[in-house]
Amino acid sequence: MSIKARRIAPWEQDQVDTASFAWRMLAEGDSWFSFGSFFGNSLLDALEFDQRTLIIQTAMPGDTLSRMADWWKDLNFNNLLAGAVATPFDAILISGGGNDLINALSTQSPGGGVLRLFNPNEPPMSAQDCIDEEAWAKFETYLHANFREISKRAKGSRANSGTPVFVHTYDFATPRESGFGLGRGPWLCRAFQAHNIPEMRWVPLMEVLSSRLQALITGLSLPNVHVIDTLGTLQRAETSDEGESLHWVNEIHPSREGYRELAKAWKKAVESVLGD
Repeated sequence: MSIKARRIAPWEQDQVDTASFAWRMLAEGDSWFSFGSFFGNSLLDALEFDQRTLIIQTAMPGDTLSRMADWWKDLNFNNLLAGAVATPFDAILISGGGNDLINALSTQSPGGGVLRLFNPNEPPMSAQDCIDEEAWAKFETYLHANFREISKRAKGSRANSGTPVFVHTYDFATPRESGFGLGRGPWLCRAFQAHNIPEMRWVPLMEVLSSRLQALITGLSLPNVHVIDTLGTLQRAETSDEGESLHWVNEIHPSREGYRELAKAWKKAVESVLGD
C-alpha cells in the first residue's frame, strides 16, 4: 500500500524521528516542489511510495537552476547535499529548468532573449520562426552547465556521492490569461504578446519550447542522474480558459489532480531505482 511522503523544512529535522522512515530524501526546486497556488499544492505533497518516506525540502517559488547551483545563494540545499547530515540521503529530487525558460522568454527587453521580436504587420509564419536560434543555443549551454554543477556537487559529496539524483521534464503549459494572483503572472502569454507573436502561434510555440527543454533534460547523461519524463501526462487547458482548467490551476502550475498524475510517474521511476 502506498504511503504519503512527509515533507519538512531543514529546521524541522530535530522535531522528527528520522529513524522511523525507511527512505530519506532531499528535494530542491521551484514552485512545482514548493507551491503553485494559494492552496499550497505541490508535487511533493502528492508523492506516495511503498516505503515510509521523509522529504527534507528546500524548494522555493521562482527558483532557478543557477541559484540552486550557487552554494552561497542556496546554503540550505548545498550544505545538506555536501553532507551536513552525516547519514546519506536515499534520493535527491530536483525540479528545475522551468523558471529558467520563463526568464529566457521574458526578463530581457523584447527581442533580447530566446524569442524574436516581430513587427505586428509581419507576423511569424511558424512557431519555429519565433525562436532566436543563437540565443537558444546559449540557453542550452547555460542549462547544461547548471545541471552539470549540481550533479558534480552530489558526486563530490562525502555522504551522497552514490545517491541517485532525479530530475524531471515539464508538461505542455498553455499560454493564457491565468496567473497566480497578486500580480504574479501570467508569464508565457505576456512574453509572447511583448514580442508581437499572434495567439494562433502560442500553443505550437509552447510545444516547440517544451519539446526542446525535454530533449535537453532527457539527454543530460550525467553521473547518477535519472530523468523522469512526464511530458504529455497532463490534459492541457485552452487558451481561452482564465482559471483552473483540467489538470492546471493557472498558466504554468498543475492542479492538485495534475500533481497526482505526475506523482504516479515519480513513484514508478524512483522505486525502480531504489527498490520497494
